[in-house]
Amino acid sequence: MAHGHLHRSSPPRNARLSLPITLVVVLVLGASGGGAAWYAAGHRHAGVGSAAAAAPVSCPAGPTTVTAAVAPELASVLTPVLAAQPVPCVRVVMTAADSADTARFLAGSGAAPAGVRGRPDVWIPETSLWLELARATGAGQALLPQNGNSVADSPTVVAAPKAVAGLLGGQGAFSWEELVMMALARSQGAASGSSGSSGPSGPVVAIADPTHDGAGLSALIVLNAMLAQAVNDPQVKVGITGFVKGMADNVAPSPVQLAGKVFPASEQQIFTYNHGKPGAPLAALYPSDGSASLDYPMVVLNGADNAHAVAANRLLTYLQTGAQDALRQKGFRSPDGGPSPVLAADPELRGDQLAAAKRADYGAAGQALTLWASLTKQLRMLAVVDVSGSMAQAVPGTGQTRLQLTAAASEKAMALFGSHAAMGLWTFTTTHDAAGSTVIDQVLPIAELGAAEPGGGTHGQRMIAAYGALADKAGSRNGLYDVLLAAYQNVQKGWDPTRTNTVAVFTDGKDDDLNSMTSDQLIAKLQAAVDPARPIRVFVVALGTDVDLTLLNKITAVTGGAAVHFSDMGQMTAAILGSTDTR
Repeated sequence: MAHGHLHRSSPPRNARLSLPITLVVVLVLGASGGGAAWYAAGHRHAGVGSAAAAAPVSCPAGPTTVTAAVAPELASVLTPVLAAQPVPCVRVVMTAADSADTARFLAGSGAAPAGVRGRPDVWIPETSLWLELARATGAGQALLPQNGNSVADSPTVVAAPKAVAGLLGGQGAFSWEELVMMALARSQGAASGSSGSSGPSGPVVAIADPTHDGAGLSALIVLNAMLAQAVNDPQVKVGITGFVKGMADNVAPSPVQLAGKVFPASEQQIFTYNHGKPGAPLAALYPSDGSASLDYPMVVLNGADNAHAVAANRLLTYLQTGAQDALRQKGFRSPDGGPSPVLAADPELRGDQLAAAKRADYGAAGQALTLWASLTKQLRMLAVVDVSGSMAQAVPGTGQTRLQLTAAASEKAMALFGSHAAMGLWTFTTTHDAAGSTVIDQVLPIAELGAAEPGGGTHGQRMIAAYGALADKAGSRNGLYDVLLAAYQNVQKGWDPTRTNTVAVFTDGKDDDLNSMTSDQLIAKLQAAVDPARPIRVFVVALGTDVDLTLLNKITAVTGGAAVHFSDMGQMTAAILGSTDTR
């Protein structure tokens, strides 16, 4: 995975859609040097633009019209620059267009963005990630080359209120891993009831919709890579997934709406925000394991005739040279990520340092969006709680029993998942006799938490009451295998394609194989029941020292789930959040 710096900059999406900026500019571009070749990706033109602008030229055939769909934040800078007609013989019709919407349009999977009328000659998205996604279809590959040429750059950073940035290390060492740990600490402070952008437990981490926001997508790629690297550590996998799920629960259409929280943004966007003199400026944190830059590649669509190719190439030359000062004044860096005195003037940025442009591995964007689609699906979960006698044991340092800890963490997770999540509750133990038969109590069926109940109140309120009423029951053995299979089969019967279907089992013991089946028999039955087209993941959240995590992970792996061991309510809350997906 090629990580990069954090970046992104674009005005609120509603502004983009309601006020598309369409610019018609006559540029002076010499036609005399025809046949100029396209430069390789990343090539920098040095001093060519000013020379071309100064040369006397004529346009006997009239200017060549080039239509361009451009990322809104870049279009807003180029509008006055190109209106001044700095180069002859090219007429540019420029439209500010949402990069993600344009990518879907060019891929043949979406409508044209507001203001875009047909296929443009030139496209400048905020990041090459959108170019990659647009080329994921045959239609996109037919229209678009694999690479573009960067005309500006802005590193993806983590934006945070100044006070919170200090807690995260300020201008010192900082990493995504550190942010994940701090955000998980906040979710683990379940009982504190703290609110706001930060509290004793850590910051609220949010994200602009990564299906439309380049910085959000860049950050998601890093987190997806972290998840892949934790393939052999189920506990870490669940923790990272819980972190991403927490971001998904604090999503906004654009970064502008996230001020006051901690979120991925572009350096340029923070510059623009702070330039407006807000009461609480944002600080930029530069992760050492940063994400892909916003590289603003200029792409000429395939099929251009010679006149348009020459005109577009000279437009590129000008944008990489003559337009650079105007772009720097608005907080962009040069394509190579070089230092900027304009950015350096903002004490909350590191504009005096090189922020070398970074690129993500090819294919990483699609993989990250697949993760996002999974985690933003509403949850459908059956919680299964062990109420055997050992769950009455106290958990050191918590002042709670194992059962009380489980109930409190589950209630906390319910609030974090929201009223549209669907949940149900079962309990299990065994009879207090030599046979030790498994006893399953189907306390509440799976239903949407916000759904009204016939007797009054909501299903969520009934779930909270049921958790509060849980009591341990004497039992001679643990009937884990019986209940795990029964719960899987129950969720399978009502499988919902629009939701993430999950079984979460909370227990402090291990099955002694003396009930209905052995572990091998359970694995065989699960393997026979699993349908890859109708996935149901089983997670076991274990307490105490009597659990066999190795065996439980072998069992849950059949379903794509995991078994994790936690000892306090915060850790358990994070585990429940992470039980939506660990892939």
